[in-house]
Amino acid sequence: MVDEFVYKSGVPGKVLVIRLKTGSDLLLSLKKIVEENGIGAGVIVSGVGLLEKARIRNVKILPEKFPISDEHRAIVSFIGPLEILSLSGNISLVEKKPSVHLHATLSYYDGKTIQVVGGHVIEGCIVFSFAEVIIIEIENILMEKSFDEETKTFQLFA
Repeated sequence: MVDEFVYKSGVPGKVLVIRLKTGSDLLLSLKKIVEENGIGAGVIVSGVGLLEKARIRNVKILPEKFPISDEHRAIVSFIGPLEILSLSGNISLVEKKPSVHLHATLSYYDGKTIQVVGGHVIEGCIVFSFAEVIIIEIENILMEKSFDEETKTFQLFA
């Protein structure tokens, strides 16, 4: 029988409460903060704010076989204002460097109604006014992504 999951256990460490200012790139700023604080294991538990533009990625079709490549993905750009309804994600090590895996739920007004979109955050999500993000470090655990033969990508605890 093949294990259906892999997990490890840790304990909460320091908490970072962050305010990103106008013009900040959401993802690049969080990566810099994580690196400066030496966080190699953590969880993004909250995020709210306002973006002037956003870039998110989603899988548009499942491949017949791994890996998932750019031909299977859609990258969509939005011009704001866009409310950050939520941010979630994790911080792990990839090739010994801190990596931020971040997803967002955003809303915008289309002239008639409020629309909600979401996906994997990529560079180019630019803060307008503010973004407030809370990160909790996880101690006593090694959260490291390594190459997974099945998916042909870097995966947690591969």
